[in-house]
Amino acid sequence: MKKILFAILLTAIMAPLAHAQNPFAEPKNLKVLPETIKGYQLRQIMRRFSFALGERCTYCHDRVEDENGARMVWDTDNNDNKRVTREMIKLVGHVRQVTANLYPDNPDHKPTAFVCTSCHRGQANPFLIEEIMNNEIAEGGTTAAKNKYLELKEEYYGSHTYDFTGFTLAEYANRLVNEGKNDNAVEMAKFGTEQFPNEAYAHTILGNAHMNNGNTADAIKAYEASLAINPDQNGVISALEAAKKAM
Repeated sequence: MKKILFAILLTAIMAPLAHAQNPFAEPKNLKVLPETIKGYQLRQIMRRFSFALGERCTYCHDRVEDENGARMVWDTDNNDNKRVTREMIKLVGHVRQVTANLYPDNPDHKPTAFVCTSCHRGQANPFLIEEIMNNEIAEGGTTAAKNKYLELKEEYYGSHTYDFTGFTLAEYANRLVNEGKNDNAVEMAKFGTEQFPNEAYAHTILGNAHMNNGNTADAIKAYEASLAINPDQNGVISALEAAKKAM
């Protein structure tokens, strides 16, 4: 819903601006995009930038107010985001060239389309959900991380901005296990099993977190819960046997 409303708003904003000041009629100050670009092509590119980053025109372009009222100034370079965008355009071009040349002896190879949305997914700063939770734990502990996860899930679930699958949440807990952050790992692994009770991997990671904390009884329960969902897991079977021996 947020994306739909943003698209409607962006169209409503850009249309009158383009009509009143006609910024695409004679494109100026083009330093990366070709100077021969057509106005309609530039407009499409700018719209794609806006949708990919979830931002409006003023994110890169200057909006000034004077005695004549508020207006956009398109051909200035005062906003550092415009410089960054130009470098990102170069990056996209480079990645496209590299992927196009990955299979030089295969004329049927179709390189993966690489565009701004491939990374940004509606964010100006394309953080992964794992990084956001990491920052939340650093500042407010696991409770803050859980609350942020649920907040983002409420707002973005169904979009491609964040990955809310059970594997990703379990893998984040596994990352905490591997980093030796045992208490945080247990809390986030529990959270993973609560959010995705039918995700076998989530229970497995909870078992590993409990084992790292020396809590073999709860580790056994977690491993058994994982095997109840998917019995065909040799690694979990071995982990369960090791936990029982440790008891």
